[in-house]
Amino acid sequence: MGGTAAGGGIILKPSESETMARPHIEYIQNQVIPWKKLAMGNSRPGAEGRGLSYDPDTQAATTIMRYPKGWRLSDAHYLPCDEELLVLEGDLSVGSLTYHAGDYAYLPAGMPRPSMGSDGGAVVLTFFEGDHGTVFGTAPVGMYDPARLIAKIETTKMAPVAPSDPYVAAVANKAERKVLREDAKTGERTWMVAFGPEDPNKLTHGKIETHPIVEEFFLLEGDIHMPCGVLTKGAYCWRPGGIEHGPVGTRDGFNCFFRCKGGPMTTKWSDDAPQIPWDAPYNPALPDRLRAFVDTPYDADALI
Repeated sequence: MGGTAAGGGIILKPSESETMARPHIEYIQNQVIPWKKLAMGNSRPGAEGRGLSYDPDTQAATTIMRYPKGWRLSDAHYLPCDEELLVLEGDLSVGSLTYHAGDYAYLPAGMPRPSMGSDGGAVVLTFFEGDHGTVFGTAPVGMYDPARLIAKIETTKMAPVAPSDPYVAAVANKAERKVLREDAKTGERTWMVAFGPEDPNKLTHGKIETHPIVEEFFLLEGDIHMPCGVLTKGAYCWRPGGIEHGPVGTRDGFNCFFRCKGGPMTTKWSDDAPQIPWDAPYNPALPDRLRAFVDTPYDADALI
């Protein structure tokens, strides 16, 4: 088993007043959130973290990790939780595998990691499914299930398929998806969706949708127009189940990274189709921790 925990979570936690696990975030541009330098005692010392959302009950977190050139975690270690990642920029190595921009992986709890590093630096969208303090040594017997490992997917080389939802397939312009992960037991899924561009003069109305489980997404490219504002690349959303949202539209098209938590993704569509709110003012649903950044200017063309 062996080893010493290098510390707990690696991102800024919500204020004490935020008692609900993973409050609704719809939406925040990640570019406005300050970086936090991770010192010794954190999971990945020497890197920086930009906390997007956090569950105080389970310590699950979504963050953007920024690794400087030459960063190394040289000792053998493991995480006591699953880690899911998408490289946004640069290179990141985990053991003998090196990931570049667009590469995806799902690394189960207890997976042996001889080392981690980044030669040229990297920015990585990262999802931790629980206590993510690095533990040096070997994981307890039975923690690691290699059947759940998705070692590496080069998403830029994947052939897209048509949307699975009939309504989306019927109304969306050039809609396509890439399924990266689907848990056979829980039905939880990770996928990418590309739409558009759409002609606002033709697409004027759309249905409102509701999902029974959590939907989480990060906008990689393009724009999404919603009643709460205009999302540009780098926008992040954590939407609990049962929340109505939409209608949505896009002028320039978009590419978006999605996850669902708590079961398989199903959608209930409204009978009516309200007018799409092009260029709506920014009116987000945010916890106190993020509300302070609502008026912070950012580069709408920058991913991070």
